[in-house]
Amino acid sequence: MASSHKKRTGLRAALIVLLCLVLVCAVAAAVLYSFVSRKIKAFQSGASFALDYTITSTEAAPPALYALLDKFGGTTGSLTGQYTPRAVQLALYPTGTSTVNDAPLTRMYISEEETLYDAGQLYNKLRSTVVAEYPLASLLLPGWSLGSYISQDQLATLLGVDPTATSLQQVNDFQLDLKQLKTVQPANAKEGYLYLQLPNLAAGEDAPQLILGIEKQGLLKTLSPKVHILLDVPAHHIHAELTGTVTAAQTVVTAPASRMQDSDVESLVQLRKTIESIVQFVQTAAQSDAASPAA
Repeated sequence: MASSHKKRTGLRAALIVLLCLVLVCAVAAAVLYSFVSRKIKAFQSGASFALDYTITSTEAAPPALYALLDKFGGTTGSLTGQYTPRAVQLALYPTGTSTVNDAPLTRMYISEEETLYDAGQLYNKLRSTVVAEYPLASLLLPGWSLGSYISQDQLATLLGVDPTATSLQQVNDFQLDLKQLKTVQPANAKEGYLYLQLPNLAAGEDAPQLILGIEKQGLLKTLSPKVHILLDVPAHHIHAELTGTVTAAQTVVTAPASRMQDSDVESLVQLRKTIESIVQFVQTAAQSDAASPAA
C-alpha cells in the first residue's frame, strides 16, 4: 500500500517536472518570438548594413550584370548601404579596397520604379587606377562631365541587351512580414544562425529568392546582429552570398539628382571603348614584362 502511494507520488512529481519543462520551453519560445518580432519590425522601417559579398553566375554564359561586374573586378568585395521599404542605396568596394579609405567602385539605387547605376563613379575609379599606373593615360581619358547616374534602359542600350537584363526592381519586393516568414535550413547554414525565407511580391519562376540568416545570440543581445544572406536572382542567373551586420535605423534614401541624358549615351560608348583599349594595352604590357627574362 505504501509502495503504491510512493509510486503515485513519484508519478505526480515527474509529471509536475515535465509540465514545468514544457512551460519553460513555451515561455522561452514566446520570448524568442517576441525578440524576433521586435527585431523584424525594427528592420521593416529602415536599416543600414555593411556586408562582404560574393556573386557567382549560375549559367555558363555570364549574364549582362555579372559580366559587367566581373570585367571590373566587382564580383567579390564589400558593400555598404541603407534600406527603406521603398528603396535601397548601396556602394560596392571590390576585394582589396577599404570601405573607409577608398572610393567605391560604383553605387546603385534600386526603388520600386527604377534601377540606377553610378557610371560616373565607375569611370572615375577606373580612370584613377589607370592613371596611377600610367600617368600619360590622363591625356587620353578626360574627366567625367556627364550626369553621374545611368538608368537601367541606358545601361541596356550601352551593353546591347534587353532592359530586363539590367533591372533589379524585383530585389526590392521582399517583405519582412513575420507571419509569412518560413524557417528553413540551407545546405551551407552557419552554426548558431536562425534562417528565414522571405516572401516576395513578385511571382513566377524568375522571382528572386532570399534567405536571411540571423545569429541567434546577436538577435537577442545586440542592435546590429550578424547576418548571413543567400540571394538568388534567376532572371539574371546570379547567386549572391553576403555576411556582415545589419542595424535597424531611421534611414532616408533619396533618388539621385545627377543623371545622364539619353543623348549622352553615345559619348559613354566612346569612353567605354577608350577605357577598354587602354586596359587592353596595360594588360598586354604587364604580360610582356612578366614574360621578359630577368636581366
